[in-house]
Amino acid sequence: MKKCNYLKMKKFLSLSFAASLMLSLSNSLSASDGQFSVLSYNIGALPFPAWLGSSAGNPDGRVQYIGERINTFDIVGVQEQFAFKDKFRDGTRFPFFSINDHLYGGGSGVDLLSKYPISPSIRVEYDDHPFYVAKGFQKNTVTIYPGVYVDVYNTHTGDDMDTIDLQLIQLGNYIQANTPSNRAVIVVGDFNAKPSHWGDIKTPVMIPNNLKDAWTEFGVNESMWDSPVDRILYRSGADVEISLVQYETIDNTPLANDWYPNHFTKDGDQLSDHPAVLSIFNFTVADNKRLQSGDTQYLSEMKVNYGYNNGFDHGPIGINQAIGGGDEYDGDPLKLNSKTYSKGLGVHAFSRIIVNTNKKYSRFISDIGVDEESGSNGKVRFKVYINGSATVPGTLIYDSGAMDPWSNTQTIDVDVSNADTVKLIADTEGDEHWDHADWANARFILK
Repeated sequence: MKKCNYLKMKKFLSLSFAASLMLSLSNSLSASDGQFSVLSYNIGALPFPAWLGSSAGNPDGRVQYIGERINTFDIVGVQEQFAFKDKFRDGTRFPFFSINDHLYGGGSGVDLLSKYPISPSIRVEYDDHPFYVAKGFQKNTVTIYPGVYVDVYNTHTGDDMDTIDLQLIQLGNYIQANTPSNRAVIVVGDFNAKPSHWGDIKTPVMIPNNLKDAWTEFGVNESMWDSPVDRILYRSGADVEISLVQYETIDNTPLANDWYPNHFTKDGDQLSDHPAVLSIFNFTVADNKRLQSGDTQYLSEMKVNYGYNNGFDHGPIGINQAIGGGDEYDGDPLKLNSKTYSKGLGVHAFSRIIVNTNKKYSRFISDIGVDEESGSNGKVRFKVYINGSATVPGTLIYDSGAMDPWSNTQTIDVDVSNADTVKLIADTEGDEHWDHADWANARFILK
């Protein structure tokens, strides 16, 4: 991990200000089909004794704070997530995220968190890397719109330029071989290289994969020596055009005048020795992919703005499967009363899911119940609220009553035409043991 002093950065931006920026930008989407934000953040969560040599210091006490600060963003790639993973997860409220039991000397330290559904993670260790840590990269396919996909790569390259050169060649070759040439791509991560080494990044990664760099494309008014070593690269695809509308470097170095205190831990410690980098994109899908009035939009292919799944131990929300045991894609098929469902979300009560619907849909429809993988265990109550938030209940429009494995499957079919948000709650009605709850075949009908 490079040790950098960012006191001379020309642009300082707190995460709270970035959140306000995103909200203002979201009101000016023009003809696009949507907008999403991408954050890359080396959080410096090194284990003992490695953190002794880091300017970020001991990650205990600050990784949960980092987790709480990144919830505003849509897709977040983190690097150096080696230590205190449980505390980091405690702070986050992402419905979908990658899982890796990082062992220093064995794990890559890269993880992806997303409000959009993601595929199982593919992790690749760099062939050439420092002996003390298996640096590498991760690939996830993100469903940015029903039937429209973006391959997102998250990388952490290693410390000297000879090593970095070999790793970037491996990354560039992998993208060429494993992502269709007509698919949209985003690459985030800590490249440990300044633009003075631009050729090392451009030649093996950017040029052969037709990638642009957000920092240079947005014309950031910083010298190459002040630029971050973290980058966000991107390209459009045949199914979706991605256009950059904002780029920011979010510095995290404490200032003497405490200009933006909300970005720091209470004791004023630096959160990481890297600034985070943020890009905001508009996206426009191809005409043959765009949904029309009356079409069905499945919940498992939609952005979930807030997702809580009874703590990180139960893992990410299951996409088209039951919740499983806590890892990625480890659940059984969704199954209620001997009926198997190909679409839906599996959760573990106590669970919260919030979707921003913006009055675009007429109805919400779903089969609900305790999944058969719970056996004779589990008792859950399903509720649907509209126009609520994480802190405001909203208006209750459906209550299933207590359901156990022997309950008949219920079908929700409710009017959401005046809903800006729809909140789906699965509450435990017992001891939380095997409370595997299914939103089976859950879907919205477009107005």
